[in-house]
Amino acid sequence: MDEPYVQDILLAAFAKYAPLLAVQTAEPINASTRLMHWREYEKIDWDTVHRSTTVFANAYCIRKGLIRKAQMAFNIQLFVAKNPDSILKTGVPDTWIFELDDVDYLDEALMECYEVENGMQANEGVDDPRLREQFILKPSLTGRGAGIYVFDTRERLESLLESEFESDDEEEDEDEESGQAVSQIREWVIQRYINRPLLLPTHGNRKFHLRVYVLAAGDLDVFVYRHMLALFAPRPYAESAGDLDDQRAHLTNTCLQAKHEGFDESDAVRLFWSLDLAQDKLDRIFDQICKILSDTFAAVSNESTSFQAWGNCIEQFGFDFLLDEDCNAFMLEANAYPDFKQTGDGLKSVVEGFMAASVATAADSLLLKDADVPDGLRQMMEADRTDLVKVFSRNNVRNW
Repeated sequence: MDEPYVQDILLAAFAKYAPLLAVQTAEPINASTRLMHWREYEKIDWDTVHRSTTVFANAYCIRKGLIRKAQMAFNIQLFVAKNPDSILKTGVPDTWIFELDDVDYLDEALMECYEVENGMQANEGVDDPRLREQFILKPSLTGRGAGIYVFDTRERLESLLESEFESDDEEEDEDEESGQAVSQIREWVIQRYINRPLLLPTHGNRKFHLRVYVLAAGDLDVFVYRHMLALFAPRPYAESAGDLDDQRAHLTNTCLQAKHEGFDESDAVRLFWSLDLAQDKLDRIFDQICKILSDTFAAVSNESTSFQAWGNCIEQFGFDFLLDEDCNAFMLEANAYPDFKQTGDGLKSVVEGFMAASVATAADSLLLKDADVPDGLRQMMEADRTDLVKVFSRNNVRNW
């Protein structure tokens, strides 16, 4: 939020509603007037937001059940157990919660996810990487591709974990010197790796994932922004499918790519609807994504200890999806405060449109009374929200 890239877009979106609508990005809060308190999560005055009827926030206070990988996996598993026909049964890769406090206890930890152990054992003697069972290890709390590794053998998993714990030991020594306590238990998720992703010859047969911008408003309506992005890895996938250390072929996060010399933003980020796929395939993918997101919010909103949708809050999320070679969509994770800067300058209009739609939704749903809105402003609000598709509400009405 402190990035000029985002701040400028945000303030421009709110400027259209002045003086009816005010946004405040710093303290102190003036709770005597209706305003939007738009700040980084850690800087939001949650006490005022919780108590006030005139202050609105750009985040939900409690939403770890959605944005923490292990917590969301747990909520989805509960939901699928109660709703076995849910699309989440096939629309999310097999996921295991993996906790470990020392590599010496790896055997015990793998007993909790024996399918992973069995998969690694089954790989013995299988040379074709596309026929091997592969898995991806992700820290539950981090984002932007940090600490993510692909593995398919017990030896590689153990080596990766040893490196992670050695790194933690160094950080722990620094924290002990500063008097801070450090938890020893590490939490990851292990997901079944989709090693046959959709590859497009016109885009160099490079792996890509879809970034889907989602808006949640009040208690609780959820919208998907139609203008999704495709984020491409810099190297062809097939040539490196068996080299699990080649992150530039396996990981598609643009924040990782931007660190390398020769990064080409226009080659890394494309519009979903312009991909070289037939229109019926694009439509089918979008429909799958909407259904998956609908059931995802149904799953997390049922668990009030890890997700609470306050009526005076909205929040923007960035969801990541991967497509397999048959154009089946799989939800990978949800990100709070998505890194809009990854979109780049060339497709900045996507972020501008999503921000305008978010502000219009906040104005319409939370901040402005119907009597206060002139006809011209009402028409502008409706125009700004044209590309939002409602996928979930408390009544679970689907409108895509």
